[in-house]
Amino acid sequence: MKLRAYVIFCMFSLFVIVPSSFAVTIDGVISSGEYSKQAEFDKGNFKLLWEFEGEKVFMAIIAKTPGWISVGFNPSSFMSNSDLILAVVKDSQDIKVYDEWSSGMFGPHAPDIEKGGTSDVLSYAGSRSGDTVIFEFSRLLDTKDKYDKAIPTSGKFKIMWAYGPSLDMTAKHKKAGTATVEMAK
Repeated sequence: MKLRAYVIFCMFSLFVIVPSSFAVTIDGVISSGEYSKQAEFDKGNFKLLWEFEGEKVFMAIIAKTPGWISVGFNPSSFMSNSDLILAVVKDSQDIKVYDEWSSGMFGPHAPDIEKGGTSDVLSYAGSRSGDTVIFEFSRLLDTKDKYDKAIPTSGKFKIMWAYGPSLDMTAKHKKAGTATVEMAK
């Protein structure tokens, strides 16, 4: 009987306790093993990490910049028709987040709420140490907002990334690019 109880405890630990110890915590700190998927851009100066949990995606950006950071989802041409998350992280207590839509090849991009959409970032946190910024956020995979793109949990997905030279989010990006990433990588 004791052996059976031990086996049940071990199975419980394996399937319940262990996975929860690797759950994403939106706190502005990236712990080892917190995210299982990652892509690097600009020679490692911009890293995008992500994890799926149920109907949510958790993302983190680590960038070497004194300025703002951004990730965009599934643009059709350059920035056209893309869903953007922009963040200005001055420090862990002073963070501004924008859920935006870019209507043209090179902008403009405006907050979803100004176009009749909704702001769909569920949670966020960030930190800054010198010129390294960390920003984490969560949102639903499919927000049902016409100004958001559904994020797939597998297959290839086109993203945009950018960072600015200052905390003024109207300042033109210092570096930017697009890439196709494997979401289940």
